[in-house]
Amino acid sequence: MRVRQGTDLARSGSQAFPGAVGSRSGRPAQVARGTSSTGNGRGGGQYKLSEVGKGSTLNLAAAGISALATTAVTIVITRQFSKPTAGAFFTATSAFLIVASLAGLGTNIGLTYFIARLRSLHEERRIPVIMRAAMTPVVVASIAATILLVIFAGPLSHVLLSSHHAAAEGGGKATPASVAQALRGLALVLPFAGLLNATLGASRGYRDMRPSAVIGQIGVSVGRLMGVLVAVVLGSAVLLAPLWAVCYVPAAIAAWWWGRRIRDNRTRRRPAFPDVPPEVAALLALSKPVPSVRSSSTKYARSGAGSRVTRRKLASANARGFWAFTTPRAIANLSSSILQQLDIVLVAAIKGAPAAAVYTAATRFLVLGQLGGMAFNRASQPRFTELFTLGDRKGANVVYQATTTWLVLLLWPLFLLTIVYGPLVLTVFGKSYSAGDGVMVILGLAMLLATVCGQVDIVLITSGRSSWSLINGLLTVGVNIAVDLALIPKYGILGAAIGWAVAIAVNNLMPLAQLAWVLHLHPFGRGTFIACTLTALAFGVIPLAMRSALGNTVIALALGAAAGCALQAAGMWRFRRTLQLSAMSGAIRLRRRGPAKQAH
Repeated sequence: MRVRQGTDLARSGSQAFPGAVGSRSGRPAQVARGTSSTGNGRGGGQYKLSEVGKGSTLNLAAAGISALATTAVTIVITRQFSKPTAGAFFTATSAFLIVASLAGLGTNIGLTYFIARLRSLHEERRIPVIMRAAMTPVVVASIAATILLVIFAGPLSHVLLSSHHAAAEGGGKATPASVAQALRGLALVLPFAGLLNATLGASRGYRDMRPSAVIGQIGVSVGRLMGVLVAVVLGSAVLLAPLWAVCYVPAAIAAWWWGRRIRDNRTRRRPAFPDVPPEVAALLALSKPVPSVRSSSTKYARSGAGSRVTRRKLASANARGFWAFTTPRAIANLSSSILQQLDIVLVAAIKGAPAAAVYTAATRFLVLGQLGGMAFNRASQPRFTELFTLGDRKGANVVYQATTTWLVLLLWPLFLLTIVYGPLVLTVFGKSYSAGDGVMVILGLAMLLATVCGQVDIVLITSGRSSWSLINGLLTVGVNIAVDLALIPKYGILGAAIGWAVAIAVNNLMPLAQLAWVLHLHPFGRGTFIACTLTALAFGVIPLAMRSALGNTVIALALGAAAGCALQAAGMWRFRRTLQLSAMSGAIRLRRRGPAKQAH
């Protein structure tokens, strides 16, 4: 009796969700393929968008804690150590992050891409091959980088730091020898940094954002802060860089252990109907005669045009295919890291450590914005990969436009307030750091443009065009270096800011044009327009009016920010459906209740 009743329920569920089971043509489920991506809460695209929102919310919470810890590190260093010492530290850590990116070989993004792709094709058995192909070269490259950095730390420090300017001001002394000593201490943790990035990338491929949020963002950022505070208590500038980096060791071990548990659990508990809402899967599980989504998808994959596409995708799921995708991405990832750290190194080499300290403090707000963008990137990359693997460009564009809207609402307030109140914000690092206010204005305007372009590089990569991302990245770095070398000698940190701003524009506009031309994807929807207009009024016009009336004071900043928050909150509530804010939290629960009601 129960079996028959379960069969009837499963059939009624299949009528409510016609895509939840295989059709006579043998095509896979509409929900499983994600082709119904209208964004109105009725299709599979909205279900996927809700999961992106959930992952983004988790990462945003972690990014907030990471941002506070990162800012605290900069404040402690700039206030407790002299400008030359702070500049030497920032130069050494920037070089370390570039080398760590090089040793990572881009495997974090490659693992996320391939694991998500194989899981969407129900080929989890190939994942261990991909893991071995990725991890072994990372370990070898990281150990080699450690040895080379220890050997060549001395010559590299002379290139990175202009000793002529090092002790010119700031009441302290920073020499190439101190930078070399810091580099040797940092070099010892390079293998752990490489292992950490790779294992976190693999976890994201399983749609689990918790390791990246808890370990990669909160753990590392708070660990860095604790290390810097210990160095302050000890009064040792020599131990500053090593203590800052020592947190990579426990973080890498914890990420490896957590990632292993995720892989084991997902392998043992693979659901029979992985790509449909739980209620429909439960109904289908009660009825044996109803074919599963997996068998239907496999039947479709082996017939017609779908077979050729699927065979091609599976044929590349090996070590050769992994590195064919990841090698361009590794170079592009290195280019991105260079782009983020290069200006500090060039300013230190050309203008000295004190100027590098001021420039680093003035660009901290940009790093905070990048943490917010990274939260969305980590949550949406597996989704983009799955949607492109299944050929659902419409669904990908829905996710692209929605996440761009959320990015504008999140990041434009930060960039607009730093543009309006730049000199006041910089006083938190010390009065002598207010010289970087021009840097904040230039880079703030550049980041407004970058934010409205959305996750343009992630979309390009997950569409399978990692070589295009490589070309864009190399061109961007070339532009940045050329402008920096032309302007820094004459204009100092302002020249560096202009170089970075031009590079940011190139790095976003080029892939934006490529996506529009080839895939007909773009981030500009009604929600994006509303978000830009609302945020510009709330955090641009109102704070500027407050500054004009009350001056560049803390009271003006507080009142302007409070009024802006009130206006933006009201606007977000008024346009909450257009902005698709329900997908940012709790939307999965609402979405999962919907099918149950319809099934009855």
